[in-house]
Amino acid sequence: MKAALTGLWLTICGFLFYPSVGTAESLSPIQIAERARDRDRENFRKYGATPCRLEEIKEELNEKGMVEEREVKTRRIAVSSAPRPGGKETERISPEMHNQKPNEDGSILDHLELFEWKLEGEDDSQGEICYRLAFSPKKGTRGLGGRDEVIAKTSGRCWVAKSDFSKRRLEGRLTRPVEVMGFLVTVREVDFLTTTRRLAEGIAAPQQIRYRFRVEVFPVFEFHERHTQKFDFGVAAKSMASPQDQKGGMAGLK
Repeated sequence: MKAALTGLWLTICGFLFYPSVGTAESLSPIQIAERARDRDRENFRKYGATPCRLEEIKEELNEKGMVEEREVKTRRIAVSSAPRPGGKETERISPEMHNQKPNEDGSILDHLELFEWKLEGEDDSQGEICYRLAFSPKKGTRGLGGRDEVIAKTSGRCWVAKSDFSKRRLEGRLTRPVEVMGFLVTVREVDFLTTTRRLAEGIAAPQQIRYRFRVEVFPVFEFHERHTQKFDFGVAAKSMASPQDQKGGMAGLK
């Protein structure tokens, strides 16, 4: 009898203090997205200071999307101090656009209120069964400006692990051009992809962050680039020497 009561009490406590263990049937799409956001922040607090091997690839693209110039840098660094994707050149033109940390992926999960969320079903991603969420711009969102305006005009999908609500994959693209500095700067195209991997402790840490953007600066200048960050936590204990920058070639990402 005592054992049965103890089990009942533990079950009640589980529902009271661990609400994130709900199922797809009991959670709405926005609730799943909120748990993914919270888990993302928790994971970052755990892996953010961990040294890793960071490979940064910057590719300048032509009008057809072919690589005209390629630069690769590799170094050992903590994720929390990794440079913002986009580089100094992009930030110099439009600081609002890419003022983001590597773990935020354009801050999609930090701006849940800007999107309509839909649960499309369950899917496999990175070897785990996940909720597959679709997000699209919410109607009536106006007057944001700058970086937030770019974020608010994106759509895509997010794969969230059923086991602990960790983000396993996030992809999306800009739905229409956005002016971020009046008529002087127009963001024509943006698309992005983020994947994570499980560390030994079960933490979902970034594996790769990749995005491409085409920015037009009035009257004739244009940026068309693809930036990729690859994270390797398996070399945390090793000494990593940065190789010299590598340029040239027409090879794209595989």
